[in-house]
Amino acid sequence: MAMTSKITSKGQITLPKEVRKLLNVQEGNIIVFESENDKIVIKSAKTLRDFKGLLKDTKKVETFEEIRKIVKNSVVKRVIQGGR
Repeated sequence: MAMTSKITSKGQITLPKEVRKLLNVQEGNIIVFESENDKIVIKSAKTLRDFKGLLKDTKKVETFEEIRKIVKNSVVKRVIQGGR
């Protein structure tokens, strides 16, 4: 599937309707341009709504102290392994 789009004097393009459908994007959505080898890949940007419910079934951390302990242990492990 090959499609074209003209670049305006401001460097803007209009995504063809078929591309917008494939990406499931509409006015106001954000898209991401990523370089892969000698190609540019266009993807729909993830928003916080896309992650809603992702942690639903995971263990809940009850206190700030537990969060600090988890982070501290993670940092210690990285330092021991030679990372920062």
